[in-house]
Amino acid sequence: MGAWEAGIGNVCCASVPRKWYPGMNVLVRWDMPEGSKHFYKEKMVEVEKYEEPGTIYLHFFPNDQVRVVVSQYAGWSPMHPIKAPEEPVTHPVQSR
Repeated sequence: MGAWEAGIGNVCCASVPRKWYPGMNVLVRWDMPEGSKHFYKEKMVEVEKYEEPGTIYLHFFPNDQVRVVVSQYAGWSPMHPIKAPEEPVTHPVQSR
């Protein structure tokens, strides 16, 4: 994906308790293929606090940052806990 793009993938099956508790962590493993080579990464990530059970969403950011949220709202919903990044406005170069 290019900068400011989003993608989706599905993995079955995972579950979370009805009630969030501090220190709730998940081990996230992912693949960053380059051509025919596969580069696997993993990281222990704390599940962000949620009030109601829902679907587990994993958000991947530059520098191997990962956020894990539980939400009843899809990733593209304005109600989702992590808002989609907005591409910065580029200003044309002014000639002198």
